[in-house]
Amino acid sequence: MQIERVAYIVDFRGKEVPKKLEKMDIHVAYISKKANYAVVYFDKVKGEKVLLSQLQNIKGFIGVYPSLFFNEEANIK
Repeated sequence: MQIERVAYIVDFRGKEVPKKLEKMDIHVAYISKKANYAVVYFDKVKGEKVLLSQLQNIKGFIGVYPSLFFNEEANIK
């Protein structure tokens, strides 16, 4: 079984969002506290709308968008 992942950039303000990201069902690859963004990997099947709905209720969340540097050929098989 192959699980396809997509990289997303999550913009935020404050300290609460990185703590909540660590507890969610996503893989947090990188968090920049200085630039206020995080790179996360999420299942392609679930989609961006599910990730957005999970993050909207967190105080300090600004937005989420797909990473432009993500390479679909790099998925582990």
